[in-house]
Amino acid sequence: MCHIGKQMEIPYLEYFGFTEKPFGMSPDPAFYFESTEHKKAFDYLTFFIAQQEGFALIYGDVGSGKTTISRIFLNSLDRETYNTALILNPVTDETKFMKELLKEFYAQYEPDTRKELYDTLRLYLLEEFRKGKENVLIIDEAQLLSYEMLEFIRLLSNIETDKQKILHTVFFAQPEFLDKLKDPRLRHLAQRITVTYCIEPLSHNEVKSYINYRLFKAGSKGPLEFQDRAVRLIHIASRGYPRLINYICDRCLLVLYAQSTHTVDGHVVSKVLIEESIPLSSVKKTVESKSLRRLPQIILGMALLVIMGIIGYYFFFSAFYNHFIAKKQTPAQTTAVQKNETQDKNDIRGKPGGGAILTDKPQENTTSDIKKIAIPLKRVAVNVEAANVRVAPDINSQRIGIILKGEVLKVLAEQNDANNLTWYKIILYEGREGWVASTVVQTQ
Repeated sequence: MCHIGKQMEIPYLEYFGFTEKPFGMSPDPAFYFESTEHKKAFDYLTFFIAQQEGFALIYGDVGSGKTTISRIFLNSLDRETYNTALILNPVTDETKFMKELLKEFYAQYEPDTRKELYDTLRLYLLEEFRKGKENVLIIDEAQLLSYEMLEFIRLLSNIETDKQKILHTVFFAQPEFLDKLKDPRLRHLAQRITVTYCIEPLSHNEVKSYINYRLFKAGSKGPLEFQDRAVRLIHIASRGYPRLINYICDRCLLVLYAQSTHTVDGHVVSKVLIEESIPLSSVKKTVESKSLRRLPQIILGMALLVIMGIIGYYFFFSAFYNHFIAKKQTPAQTTAVQKNETQDKNDIRGKPGGGAILTDKPQENTTSDIKKIAIPLKRVAVNVEAANVRVAPDINSQRIGIILKGEVLKVLAEQNDANNLTWYKIILYEGREGWVASTVVQTQ
């Protein structure tokens, strides 16, 4: 399912009536969706060019749309006014970098030594400036640049007139680029970056609009639909990053094609997330994992409370109760109470094998087990954005489904794992049973 050949791609497009693939992984300006964040980034770059500054930085997590913005920005510049250069793979040395830069500027050069290349580049930039042209350099994946290359790029910006810079450089990078700039070796470069903007992911409403926009651009005219629950789950799993949205949506369409259907619902998205091993959060750790890190403190606190409660009960309440009953009850009444207590214990029948099977009828067990297992039939509601349902009460067991916030589920059983984390056995869609951690639900 992860790989698809051209022979599958043709009927896939024909089946939905597309003229082209709506959720391609390569940045395509023709499919550019102007979200609030992308518009702000573009506005910052427009301001940067207008101010004729030396350096700007646009950064964001993987798949946030940085490369697409760089293409849109370059395409917006008037070729009569601007010379542009786009460096996509900046992992190189100074000589190769200058050769690539001259090539991007369509500048003629023959020298091969570092000094000759530098002189050629300097003369080109100055000559173009005299002609009334601005020179714009875009560097994608700038976080891959070495400290030495970043310092060299700073030195290139020293090619200037008495009044202004003649080379304007924009870095597009992942957040770790900021850590590099904190290094003392790059303090001079950091001081020269006058425009900085972070691209945040799409909101839930924007994800829905983004999906519909790309379907429209691909030529969809049929009954294809992404239901609200499906969009919500896509937003949670992708965290709003366009690249992962594209990946998930593309796989959803493949599922529909295989099933000869036209509706992407929550079950389809869950199927894709599980089969493609896409976690509910691709960057941050899940709620389950966070809770596990706090388990030692939680367990210790609970243990202390239980011990204090037991001591208080047996040394105070029990003594008071026995004293009160002894004074108030007649011998016949005392015998009747003891008989009823014995009958209650006989009516409680335990089930071996670990994990409580919850029924309306009490089950037989010891006094200590009664507190542990004989609990009323209950339901749980999901209190996080989305929760994994697993095949067994274990954080490392296989996922078999995903449930969204607000869903109410009937509890069939409950069981503690090796870390003393409570799990509830519930009925998933399609009648399947699974286990959900107590950290992502609340009892009702």
